[in-house]
Amino acid sequence: MIVVYTLLGLISLLFIVALFTKKEYVVKREIVINKQDSIVYDYLRLFKNHKTFNAWYLRDPKMKETTKGTDGQIGFVLSYKGNKDLGAGEQVLTGLEPNRKINIELRFIKPFKSIAQTPYDLQPVGSNQTKVTWTMNGRMNYPMNIALLFINMDKFLGKDVQLSLENLKINLEK
Repeated sequence: MIVVYTLLGLISLLFIVALFTKKEYVVKREIVINKQDSIVYDYLRLFKNHKTFNAWYLRDPKMKETTKGTDGQIGFVLSYKGNKDLGAGEQVLTGLEPNRKINIELRFIKPFKSIAQTPYDLQPVGSNQTKVTWTMNGRMNYPMNIALLFINMDKFLGKDVQLSLENLKINLEK
């Protein structure tokens, strides 16, 4: 009986700690691509192209998707349902600044509900080079934020963000 009470006490303590722990996380990576900003922008704003470089999409080539709207235009929605690595959710194109910024809201449904802002920022660094910065600003609501006590999201997601940017560079520099 003591073991049961101890276990219940530890679980309760975790939920209490989660009330006071952070709920937000930020992951940011960048890469320089040897292409003009307009070329990079035109490629990134089309969600159909994300399947060619995004590490998460590449993990599930059989992903089921549905779309609403016109790809590359504000309001376009790509809903996806994939394997256990990908989960389910949707991406929404929420803003465009030609050749400078692409705002995307990522709405996770499975394995848990969460929303992240995942903009791409583009900056010319030469006559034929563009620095691409991909940021993920996410929030995990209570009680899912307990995971942030144990998982370093920068390391956990950062490697896939970096791999995606490296894939993007390879694709655009072909």
